[in-house]
Amino acid sequence: MTIWFFVSCEKEFAPARLTEEIVIPYSIVSVVQNSSASEAIIEIKLPSNQTAGFKIELLSKSGSVISLKEGGNEAADRFDLMTFSTTQLIAGELYTVRLCYEDEQKNKITTSRYFTARQSANWKKLPHAPIVTGDFTGAALLSPLFNSQRVVYRYQDDSHWDILRFDGKWTSTESTLPVPRHNAIAFPLGQAGGRELVFVGFGYISDEKIPGKRAYLNDFWWLPSISYVGQYAGVILPSFTGLDRDLKIFLTFDKAFMLKEDFTGAMESIEVTWDRKDCKPLPEKTGKIAAFTIGEKGYVVNQLGGQSVHFYAYDSAKDQWEKKADFPGVVRTQGAGFSAKGKGYFGLGIDNDGNGLRDLWEYDPVGDTWVFHSEYPGAGNRYLISFSDKTKAYLGWGYETRPVNGSPARQQIGCTDFWEFNP
Repeated sequence: MTIWFFVSCEKEFAPARLTEEIVIPYSIVSVVQNSSASEAIIEIKLPSNQTAGFKIELLSKSGSVISLKEGGNEAADRFDLMTFSTTQLIAGELYTVRLCYEDEQKNKITTSRYFTARQSANWKKLPHAPIVTGDFTGAALLSPLFNSQRVVYRYQDDSHWDILRFDGKWTSTESTLPVPRHNAIAFPLGQAGGRELVFVGFGYISDEKIPGKRAYLNDFWWLPSISYVGQYAGVILPSFTGLDRDLKIFLTFDKAFMLKEDFTGAMESIEVTWDRKDCKPLPEKTGKIAAFTIGEKGYVVNQLGGQSVHFYAYDSAKDQWEKKADFPGVVRTQGAGFSAKGKGYFGLGIDNDGNGLRDLWEYDPVGDTWVFHSEYPGAGNRYLISFSDKTKAYLGWGYETRPVNGSPARQQIGCTDFWEFNP
């Protein structure tokens, strides 16, 4: 039997109304190999001023201990970040980072992270998001029309959104518009004349008294631009119907296309003019899906039990689907899909056994081919936020599914590290 623990992390910020002490778990934040396959920088997070209450080891595939050099120590309000480095890795070899510590109840915790030594200079670490309660994921927006503004609707509590904006650092404001909910959908659509509208809504609310019970919402709202996020929201009528499960979307310039998971494959579009219509359905039922856009075509990864992972392209001008090369990685849920520089990317998530994954795969639409790209260097592996402009993508937050050595339990750690991906 698998046991799940949910633990929040990160520092307090102004909008949060907290009355109890926040517990910061020790965790492995990242393994970065920008310089070469033989070098790695390992970053760990620990409670403030508790730099002696843990042990970190780097092990080779044979179990030999590899020496680590201690680097800098960065202090924050609620936690510290420490770095360790090595130059003794062998390209292509598998390594284990092992972290041991005592938790608040004096339980001895040992958790590990595995990685293969390979250089990947595509990832740049950005500042952590200043969040400590609520969801460690959200509905991400990137405006290509207004200086690439980056905004996230993040569920803080039943009454408030935490609106986080990123311009090299995170700033936070509260909002109650629309009603806060988990797993909201948000996106911008372009208009003629260099304008845009922002749409937000759907998602679900939950009742802590009924674990696992979700009430899906069918309300959808509009804003005149990304600058109005958190300040205004007008409802779109008539309301949508039949929203009883999670939605995934892909966008063209002025349209959004919506598919429900674990459903018939039916697809509906909404235009920047609010006009809605039924589109040609996906050629098969949907399972767990991920979607992204390359140019004016939408792409959908469809994962149904008992079959290979299918992949389809949708031509919005012709309202036509085309089967593409199957995704070669393992079946997963709660993964991340996005695009950058004319190529698509899919990976991360958790496998059927509940193990966290960090593999990222690249799709080339010209050759209709998938190749392994890199391992995500950050902490999270499920429910990450992601958004992209024409040349770069941004990825982070989410939750880390991590094993605890000697136990059937897996911990869920809320994460706030954030990364720029430049393929």
